[in-house]
Parts: sequence; C-alpha cells; structure tokens
Amino acid sequence: MFPILHHESNDMLYLFHMKKVITYGTFDMFHVGHQRLLERAKALGDYLIVGVTSDGFDRERGKLNVRDNLAQRIDAVRQSGLADEIIVEEYQGQKLSDVVKHGVSVFAIGNDWRGQFDYLGKYCEVIYLERTKGVSSTGLRKANGRMLRVGILTDTADDADLVGEANFVSGIEVTGVYAEDEAVRHAFVGGAETGYDLQKAYPDAKTLCEENDLVFVHRRRRDRYLAAKAVLEAGKPVIVDFPFNKPGEARDLFALSREKDLALIERVPLAYLNTFHQLIWMLHGGAVGQVLSVECALPALGSFRDAEALAAFAVTRILGTEQAEVRRLALRSRARCDRVIFSYPDAAATCTISDSAWLTPGMTILGTDGRVDIPGAWWNMNYFRLYEGESAEPRRYSFNTEGPGFRYLLAEAVKVIAEGRAESGVLTHEKSLHLMDVLARGDLL
Repeated sequence: MFPILHHESNDMLYLFHMKKVITYGTFDMFHVGHQRLLERAKALGDYLIVGVTSDGFDRERGKLNVRDNLAQRIDAVRQSGLADEIIVEEYQGQKLSDVVKHGVSVFAIGNDWRGQFDYLGKYCEVIYLERTKGVSSTGLRKANGRMLRVGILTDTADDADLVGEANFVSGIEVTGVYAEDEAVRHAFVGGAETGYDLQKAYPDAKTLCEENDLVFVHRRRRDRYLAAKAVLEAGKPVIVDFPFNKPGEARDLFALSREKDLALIERVPLAYLNTFHQLIWMLHGGAVGQVLSVECALPALGSFRDAEALAAFAVTRILGTEQAEVRRLALRSRARCDRVIFSYPDAAATCTISDSAWLTPGMTILGTDGRVDIPGAWWNMNYFRLYEGESAEPRRYSFNTEGPGFRYLLAEAVKVIAEGRAESGVLTHEKSLHLMDVLARGDLL
C-alpha cells in the first residue's frame, strides 16, 4: 500500500465513519481522462483508494505493451493529488478482497466496464462513471506516432483472430487488407455488421506494404512463401502462418530476413503462452519423471496439415526433434481422421486430428512418476493438472491468459521490431527449421 494522507490517532472515529471509495486502472500515459475519472470517484466519498494494476497482472489479463512501468504509473496517480491511498492490483479476484479488507462503501469504475462488476453490489455500492470522450492512452500513442500499423495479406475472410486480438495490444493498429477476391476484401471493410470494419481495402499488395509497418501473411500454405518473400523484399517485417511448404522455403526466407535485418515471425500462438512455457520447464525438470508418452487430439484448425504441424510443434517441444520418426495414418469415411505417430527410442506420441463432431480435444502426458492432463483446447492452454506421488488429487497450474494467444505473439512482435531483431527468441528460426525437418520426414508438409 502507498498511503498518501495520514490522520492523527485521535481521528480514529472519523476514519471509522468516513465513506471510502475505491477505483482501479492501469493509468498508462496519465492524461486528462484519468484525472477527470479520479475527480468523479473522489466526489463520491471522503477517502479515495486507487488500485493500479501491476505490470505482471496487465500482461496476464492481455493488456500488453503498456508504455509506463508500475512505478511511473503510481507516481502519476500520486501527482494528481486525488488519491488518499494507492494500492497495487496483482491478481484476478483481488477487487472483492480489497472491498472487504478496506471497508469500502463505493466501488467506482469507467462505464466501459458496465455490468462487469455488478457482483460487488452485495458488498458495496457499484457506480459506473462516464469516460471523457475523445481522450485515451491509445489516442495519445497515435498522436505521438507510437502505433505500429499492420496490414493483412490474405486469401480468406478468416482473420485468424488478428483484428480482435490486436485490440488488446497497446501500440498496434490493424489498418486494412489486400485480397484478390473482392468478397474477402468486403468482409474486412464492409462495416461491423458484415465483417471486421477495417479502414480500407488496399488496391494491391505493394500499396499495403508501403502504407504499413508490419504485414500479416495469412494465406494457404502453397502461397505463403512467395507472399512473405514479397513483403520482406518491400522492406517490411512479416508475421506468417506456420509452416511453409518446404524446409527450403523456410531457409530462404530466414536468410532474407537476416540479410535485410527485418523480423520474420511465424504464427504459432501456443509458443507464446506462459502456461505452455511453464509446462515445458516442469517436464524438462522431471516433474513426471521420464516422459513415456504424449497423446493429444484436436480438430482441423484451418486445415488438417496446419493442425498436424501444430501438434508436431507441441510434441517436439516436449520430446525433442532429434531421433524422431514420424508417420501418418489417414482414415476416410463420413468423417476424416488423421493419426500422426511420433516414435522415439524411449518414448512415443500419438496425435489425432479429425473433423468428427465426436472428437474430444485434450492432451495427456504420461511419465514414470506422474501424469499431466490438459482438458479441452490445449492449443489455447491456460491451465494444466499435474498428478504425482501418492496423492489422488492433482495440482492445478495456470496463468490468467486471455484469448487464443495471438495477442502475446503480437506483443512479442512489437518488441522484436523495436529492438531491430530478425527473429523472436521464443520460436527462433533454427528451432523452426528443426521442426520443419521433422514434418518433412513424416510427409506432413
């Protein structure tokens, strides 16, 4: 806690009867809108407590690339002269705890959160305050030229979650699209009721590259190489779907990105989820002993081949890329079902990809001393259960990650580009090439 005002001990009766108000925010790039919100909250009572979100909590809940650090944001709130006490919000569910702990009478928050905190009405009065129109941290970033403009080069009306996920990443603005198909272009710019309501449809790929700082190549596999190459040759960094059609294409593009000192980042959102990182660290640290088998199931996400590549990424992060023998069994009936089998000297993995409505997604990792279960959509992993020792009850590990993971990839892309790097340390070009070689050995490309 960061108390601002101190009362003499003989004022305890006053403190007991005072009307406490609490509000929360990130308060990034503190501006007049923040000031007015705090003024409105202050007017609701006698004592104002302001909760400032921690850097870690902002990232966990998907508010990425906040410009000012926690100390700077706390100082900005203090300088406003409106906070009687400043606390740090560090975890989901803390608001209820704070309301009870501090004896709060009024919970006040901006009206863009309307309805989200009605549950606190059992403990205090909940008031949604009007925001100051036309003023926001995002607007300030645009005015200061700190926004990274992103264009979409695609052949499908599916944006792979880019447009929605970009809304959670500070410093990113998705501007428009180029697609040869007019219907696809219209889906992106035809208005909120028909599509994504982007600013414009570019007349060609060249113009899209010229008017943006980063390009997302979202095309069928056979076209990814030439599209990504054109973007790099136009002098712009690129995010591109994984994988390419051949290992040779990947090697060529990685060399080109290094030559031009431009970022090339492959879209594997799972790679950027903190829960997945923790799982891999724990497995490699012996949490279940020696891993014996990995079994997973998933639907055809976009295409069967891309889903197989995603499964291969997860398996090889757990078991490695060396000495892996890979084969596919393709089953055809009223529903399609592919089973990809990975064989290692001391372990094995089986991945089932199907368009059957009866498929149950999930992943199970069996070891000599325990087991890990990841129910449901493991590729959007936000928790896993670890069974070990003699206890029948698992331990649950989780992060408060939101969405399908693309926002965390975008945040990494902003960082990579700002630092002038050609690749992300999360999924390096070398790691990608090792995985491409595994896919090629199993005829998965």
